[in-house]
Amino acid sequence: MKILIAFGFFLVAGILNSGVAQAEEPQKPPAKQTYVELLGKVKVNPLSEDDSDEYDEELVKAKCNKNGGPTAYDTAVQGLANLQNTIESVINSTDNSIESDASDDSSSEELISDDFAVICLSFGILKNWATQAIDAIKPCLDLEERQAIELLVNISSPVMEFVCENDGSQLLGFFETGGIECLEAKIDSLNICLPDNSTSAESTEVTTSSPSAVIPKPFDLPEFAVDLEDCSDLETMLNCVVGQLNGCPQRTPSNFINSIFNIIKKELGCTAILKAHKALAANAL
Repeated sequence: MKILIAFGFFLVAGILNSGVAQAEEPQKPPAKQTYVELLGKVKVNPLSEDDSDEYDEELVKAKCNKNGGPTAYDTAVQGLANLQNTIESVINSTDNSIESDASDDSSSEELISDDFAVICLSFGILKNWATQAIDAIKPCLDLEERQAIELLVNISSPVMEFVCENDGSQLLGFFETGGIECLEAKIDSLNICLPDNSTSAESTEVTTSSPSAVIPKPFDLPEFAVDLEDCSDLETMLNCVVGQLNGCPQRTPSNFINSIFNIIKKELGCTAILKAHKALAANAL
Protein backbone atom coordinates (compact mmCIF):
# COMPACT_ATOMS: atom_id res chain seq x y z
CA MET A 1 0.00 0.00 0.00
CA LYS A 2 2.86 2.37 0.70
CA ILE A 3 3.70 2.59 -3.01
CA LEU A 4 0.11 3.65 -3.71
CA ILE A 5 0.29 6.30 -0.99
CA ALA A 6 3.59 7.49 -2.43
CA PHE A 7 2.08 7.65 -5.93
CA GLY A 8 -0.80 9.81 -4.78
CA PHE A 9 1.31 12.21 -2.77
CA PHE A 10 4.01 12.34 -5.45
CA LEU A 11 1.28 13.46 -7.81
CA VAL A 12 0.18 16.25 -5.48
CA ALA A 13 3.78 17.28 -4.85
CA GLY A 14 4.51 17.31 -8.57
CA ILE A 15 1.59 19.65 -9.22
CA LEU A 16 2.67 21.84 -6.32
CA ASN A 17 6.25 22.05 -7.57
CA SER A 18 5.17 22.99 -11.09
CA GLY A 19 3.81 26.39 -10.06
CA VAL A 20 3.03 28.80 -12.85
CA ALA A 21 3.69 32.54 -12.81
CA GLN A 22 0.91 34.70 -11.40
CA ALA A 23 0.64 38.48 -11.78
CA GLU A 24 0.91 39.02 -8.05
CA GLU A 25 3.84 36.59 -7.71
CA PRO A 26 6.27 37.41 -10.57
CA GLN A 27 9.11 35.58 -8.83
CA LYS A 28 7.63 32.22 -9.85
CA PRO A 29 9.00 30.91 -13.18
CA PRO A 30 6.59 30.19 -16.05
CA ALA A 31 5.25 26.65 -16.35
CA LYS A 32 7.50 25.64 -19.25
CA GLN A 33 10.62 26.85 -17.43
CA THR A 34 9.68 24.88 -14.32
CA TYR A 35 8.91 21.87 -16.51
CA VAL A 36 12.38 22.05 -18.06
CA GLU A 37 13.98 22.25 -14.62
CA LEU A 38 12.04 19.19 -13.42
CA LEU A 39 12.90 17.19 -16.54
CA GLY A 40 16.55 18.10 -16.08
CA LYS A 41 16.54 16.17 -12.81
CA VAL A 42 15.23 12.96 -14.36
CA LYS A 43 17.89 10.27 -14.79
CA VAL A 44 16.33 7.01 -15.90
CA ASN A 45 19.42 4.79 -15.62
CA PRO A 46 21.42 5.25 -12.40
CA LEU A 47 24.13 2.95 -13.73
CA SER A 48 25.13 5.62 -16.24
CA GLU A 49 25.53 8.35 -13.61
CA ASP A 50 28.68 9.57 -11.85
CA ASP A 51 27.57 8.01 -8.55
CA SER A 52 26.95 4.61 -10.12
CA ASP A 53 29.78 3.10 -8.05
CA GLU A 54 27.31 2.56 -5.21
CA TYR A 55 25.45 0.06 -7.41
CA ASP A 56 26.58 -3.40 -8.45
CA GLU A 57 26.26 -3.58 -12.24
CA GLU A 58 27.23 -7.25 -12.26
CA LEU A 59 24.25 -8.07 -10.02
CA VAL A 60 21.99 -6.20 -12.43
CA LYS A 61 23.44 -8.13 -15.38
CA ALA A 62 23.01 -11.41 -13.52
CA LYS A 63 19.38 -10.61 -12.76
CA CYS A 64 18.69 -9.68 -16.38
CA ASN A 65 20.42 -12.80 -17.65
CA LYS A 66 18.49 -15.01 -15.21
CA ASN A 67 15.09 -13.55 -16.08
CA GLY A 68 15.46 -12.55 -19.70
CA GLY A 69 18.49 -14.21 -21.23
CA PRO A 70 21.91 -13.00 -22.38
CA THR A 71 20.65 -10.00 -24.38
CA ALA A 72 18.23 -8.67 -21.75
CA TYR A 73 20.66 -6.31 -20.02
CA ASP A 74 21.90 -4.63 -23.21
CA THR A 75 18.33 -4.29 -24.47
CA ALA A 76 17.24 -2.67 -21.20
CA VAL A 77 20.17 -0.24 -21.13
CA GLN A 78 19.51 0.79 -24.74
CA GLY A 79 15.84 1.34 -24.00
CA LEU A 80 16.68 3.56 -21.02
CA ALA A 81 19.28 5.46 -23.08
CA ASN A 82 16.69 6.12 -25.79
CA LEU A 83 14.28 7.48 -23.20
CA GLN A 84 16.99 9.69 -21.67
CA ASN A 85 17.85 11.04 -25.12
CA THR A 86 14.18 11.83 -25.70
CA ILE A 87 14.01 13.70 -22.40
CA GLU A 88 17.01 15.78 -23.45
CA SER A 89 15.37 16.47 -26.80
CA VAL A 90 12.16 17.62 -25.10
CA ILE A 91 14.20 19.90 -22.84
CA ASN A 92 15.93 21.46 -25.84
CA SER A 93 12.70 21.97 -27.80
CA THR A 94 10.95 23.46 -24.77
CA ASP A 95 13.91 25.79 -24.20
CA ASN A 96 13.52 26.97 -27.80
CA SER A 97 9.82 27.54 -27.18
CA ILE A 98 10.65 29.63 -24.10
CA GLU A 99 13.02 31.80 -26.16
CA SER A 100 10.29 32.26 -28.73
CA ASP A 101 7.86 33.36 -26.01
CA ALA A 102 10.26 36.13 -24.99
CA SER A 103 9.67 37.87 -28.32
CA ASP A 104 5.95 37.06 -28.49
CA ASP A 105 3.54 39.96 -28.02
CA SER A 106 0.65 37.69 -27.01
CA SER A 107 -1.13 38.28 -23.71
CA SER A 108 0.07 36.53 -20.57
CA GLU A 109 -3.14 34.49 -20.50
CA GLU A 110 -2.50 33.23 -24.03
CA LEU A 111 1.11 32.36 -23.19
CA ILE A 112 0.07 30.43 -20.07
CA SER A 113 -2.48 28.46 -22.07
CA ASP A 114 0.18 27.73 -24.68
CA ASP A 115 2.53 26.56 -21.92
CA PHE A 116 0.21 23.72 -20.97
CA ALA A 117 -0.48 22.81 -24.59
CA VAL A 118 3.26 22.49 -25.24
CA ILE A 119 3.82 20.51 -22.04
CA CYS A 120 0.97 18.11 -22.78
CA LEU A 121 2.22 17.59 -26.34
CA SER A 122 5.60 16.58 -24.95
CA PHE A 123 3.86 14.24 -22.48
CA GLY A 124 2.62 12.22 -25.44
CA ILE A 125 6.14 11.98 -26.88
CA LEU A 126 7.63 10.97 -23.54
CA LYS A 127 4.85 8.45 -22.93
CA ASN A 128 5.63 6.63 -26.18
CA TRP A 129 9.35 6.38 -25.41
CA ALA A 130 8.69 5.51 -21.77
CA THR A 131 6.48 2.63 -22.93
CA GLN A 132 9.28 1.39 -25.15
CA ALA A 133 11.78 1.69 -22.29
CA ILE A 134 9.47 -0.24 -19.96
CA ASP A 135 9.03 -2.97 -22.56
CA ALA A 136 12.82 -3.10 -22.91
CA ILE A 137 13.43 -3.49 -19.20
CA LYS A 138 10.61 -5.93 -18.41
CA PRO A 139 12.67 -9.03 -19.32
CA CYS A 140 15.08 -8.11 -16.51
CA LEU A 141 12.34 -8.06 -13.89
CA ASP A 142 10.82 -10.80 -11.78
CA LEU A 143 7.19 -11.71 -12.47
CA GLU A 144 5.89 -9.74 -9.48
CA GLU A 145 7.93 -6.69 -10.52
CA ARG A 146 6.50 -6.85 -14.03
CA GLN A 147 3.01 -6.90 -12.60
CA ALA A 148 3.83 -3.90 -10.41
CA ILE A 149 5.20 -1.79 -13.26
CA GLU A 150 2.27 -2.70 -15.50
CA LEU A 151 -0.12 -1.58 -12.77
CA LEU A 152 1.63 1.77 -12.42
CA VAL A 153 1.55 2.22 -16.21
CA ASN A 154 -2.16 1.43 -16.21
CA ILE A 155 -2.65 4.12 -13.59
CA SER A 156 -0.47 6.82 -15.14
CA SER A 157 -1.88 6.64 -18.68
CA PRO A 158 -5.51 7.60 -17.91
CA VAL A 159 -4.34 10.17 -15.35
CA MET A 160 -2.22 11.81 -18.04
CA GLU A 161 -5.11 11.69 -20.50
CA PHE A 162 -7.40 13.42 -18.01
CA VAL A 163 -4.88 16.10 -17.06
CA CYS A 164 -4.03 16.86 -20.68
CA GLU A 165 -7.41 16.59 -22.37
CA ASN A 166 -8.21 19.59 -24.58
CA ASP A 167 -4.57 20.74 -24.63
CA GLY A 168 -4.26 20.75 -20.85
CA SER A 169 -7.46 22.65 -20.10
CA GLN A 170 -8.03 20.67 -16.90
CA LEU A 171 -4.59 21.54 -15.60
CA LEU A 172 -4.96 25.14 -16.73
CA GLY A 173 -8.27 25.41 -14.87
CA PHE A 174 -6.62 24.06 -11.73
CA PHE A 175 -3.94 26.77 -11.86
CA GLU A 176 -6.30 29.60 -12.82
CA THR A 177 -8.58 28.89 -9.84
CA GLY A 178 -5.75 29.08 -7.31
CA GLY A 179 -5.00 25.37 -7.02
CA ILE A 180 -1.30 25.92 -6.39
CA GLU A 181 -1.92 28.57 -3.75
CA CYS A 182 -4.44 26.34 -1.98
CA LEU A 183 -2.06 23.36 -1.95
CA GLU A 184 0.71 25.57 -0.60
CA ALA A 185 -1.57 26.81 2.17
CA LYS A 186 -2.77 23.31 3.10
CA ILE A 187 0.32 21.17 2.50
CA ASP A 188 0.90 20.66 6.22
CA SER A 189 -2.70 19.67 6.91
CA LEU A 190 -2.59 17.24 3.96
CA ASN A 191 0.08 15.26 5.80
CA ILE A 192 -2.52 14.08 8.30
CA CYS A 193 -4.20 12.25 5.44
CA LEU A 194 -1.40 9.67 5.36
CA PRO A 195 -2.70 6.46 6.97
CA ASP A 196 0.47 5.87 9.00
CA ASN A 197 3.37 8.34 8.78
CA SER A 198 5.58 6.41 11.20
CA THR A 199 5.19 3.11 9.36
CA SER A 200 5.96 4.74 6.04
CA ALA A 201 9.09 6.36 7.42
CA GLU A 202 10.31 3.10 8.92
CA SER A 203 9.68 1.31 5.65
CA THR A 204 11.70 3.87 3.69
CA GLU A 205 14.61 3.58 6.09
CA VAL A 206 14.64 -0.21 5.91
CA THR A 207 14.40 -0.21 2.14
CA THR A 208 17.34 2.12 1.61
CA SER A 209 19.58 0.08 3.89
CA SER A 210 18.57 -3.36 2.63
CA PRO A 211 20.99 -5.54 0.65
CA SER A 212 18.85 -5.10 -2.49
CA ALA A 213 19.78 -1.40 -2.52
CA VAL A 214 22.89 -2.35 -4.56
CA ILE A 215 20.50 -3.00 -7.47
CA PRO A 216 19.06 0.40 -8.40
CA LYS A 217 15.60 1.25 -9.62
CA PRO A 218 14.30 0.63 -12.22
CA PHE A 219 15.98 -2.79 -12.05
CA ASP A 220 14.63 -3.45 -8.55
CA LEU A 221 10.97 -2.65 -7.89
CA PRO A 222 8.68 -3.20 -4.90
CA GLU A 223 6.24 -6.07 -5.14
CA PHE A 224 2.65 -5.37 -4.16
CA ALA A 225 -0.91 -6.51 -4.65
CA VAL A 226 -4.09 -4.57 -4.07
CA ASP A 227 -6.62 -5.90 -1.57
CA LEU A 228 -9.60 -4.61 0.40
CA GLU A 229 -7.45 -3.12 3.13
CA ASP A 230 -5.34 -1.21 0.60
CA CYS A 231 -8.44 0.11 -1.15
CA SER A 232 -10.02 1.14 2.15
CA ASP A 233 -6.84 3.04 3.07
CA LEU A 234 -6.81 4.74 -0.33
CA GLU A 235 -10.49 5.68 0.03
CA THR A 236 -9.82 7.14 3.49
CA MET A 237 -6.87 9.15 2.17
CA LEU A 238 -8.92 10.40 -0.79
CA ASN A 239 -11.77 11.58 1.43
CA CYS A 240 -9.30 13.31 3.74
CA VAL A 241 -7.45 15.09 0.91
CA VAL A 242 -10.65 16.21 -0.79
CA GLY A 243 -12.05 17.33 2.55
CA GLN A 244 -9.00 19.52 3.13
CA LEU A 245 -9.14 20.98 -0.39
CA ASN A 246 -12.84 21.73 -0.08
CA GLY A 247 -11.67 24.63 2.05
CA CYS A 248 -10.12 26.29 -1.02
CA PRO A 249 -11.78 29.54 -2.16
CA GLN A 250 -13.02 27.68 -5.27
CA ARG A 251 -14.06 24.05 -5.72
CA THR A 252 -12.15 23.44 -8.98
CA PRO A 253 -8.86 22.39 -7.28
CA SER A 254 -10.72 19.92 -5.05
CA ASN A 255 -12.69 18.52 -7.99
CA PHE A 256 -9.50 18.22 -10.04
CA ILE A 257 -7.64 16.20 -7.38
CA ASN A 258 -10.77 14.15 -6.64
CA SER A 259 -11.06 13.19 -10.32
CA ILE A 260 -7.42 12.08 -10.43
CA PHE A 261 -7.77 9.91 -7.33
CA ASN A 262 -10.99 8.38 -8.69
CA ILE A 263 -9.09 7.39 -11.83
CA ILE A 264 -6.40 5.79 -9.65
CA LYS A 265 -9.04 3.89 -7.67
CA LYS A 266 -10.67 2.60 -10.83
CA GLU A 267 -7.42 1.49 -12.49
CA LEU A 268 -6.28 -0.26 -9.31
CA GLY A 269 -9.55 -2.17 -9.21
CA CYS A 270 -10.46 -0.48 -5.93
CA THR A 271 -13.77 0.87 -7.21
CA ALA A 272 -14.95 -2.66 -7.96
CA ILE A 273 -13.44 -4.10 -4.77
CA LEU A 274 -15.12 -1.52 -2.53
CA LYS A 275 -18.42 -1.85 -4.36
CA ALA A 276 -18.39 -5.64 -3.93
CA HIS A 277 -17.52 -5.29 -0.24
CA LYS A 278 -20.42 -2.89 0.35
CA ALA A 279 -22.78 -5.28 -1.44
CA LEU A 280 -21.63 -8.20 0.74
CA ALA A 281 -22.03 -6.10 3.86
CA ALA A 282 -25.54 -5.07 2.84
CA ASN A 283 -26.55 -8.69 2.11
CA ALA A 284 -25.24 -9.75 5.51
CA LEU A 285 -27.68 -7.43 7.31
